[in-house]
Parts: sequence; structure tokens; C-alpha cells
Amino acid sequence: MLHYDYTWDLYPNYIKLDDELNTNALGWKEGDYFKFVESNGVRLIKKVDPIELFAKGHAVNQGVK
Repeated sequence: MLHYDYTWDLYPNYIKLDDELNTNALGWKEGDYFKFVESNGVRLIKKVDPIELFAKGHAVNQGVK
């Protein structure tokens, strides 16, 4: 799905999302982790499954403070 008229501010340390983007509708919550992946030559930012984080020894669902 393509979205137009969203404004994203990109910085080296963070991305400021558009005010109209409803992250709750996407199922995103505090403490989620994302990683860069490549699929068919396209770079994506993919949400990391909590099971993968747990298996790698990371704290899961601790939130960001």
C-alpha cells in the first residue's frame, strides 16, 4: 500500500514519523525493534519478532526509557 502526503523527518539517530501515521493500527508499540533487510534488491526496515530477540539473548518487551 502506498501512502502520499506523509512528512517524514530523517536524522542519523532517529526518524520523526508523520503526525497522521497511526502506529497503533500497525501493531507497533514501545520496545519494538526493527532491522534493515534486503529483499529482491529492495531495502526494508522490518520489525524483529520478539522470539528472535529472546533467542539472541536480548530483553523482550522491556520498553524504551
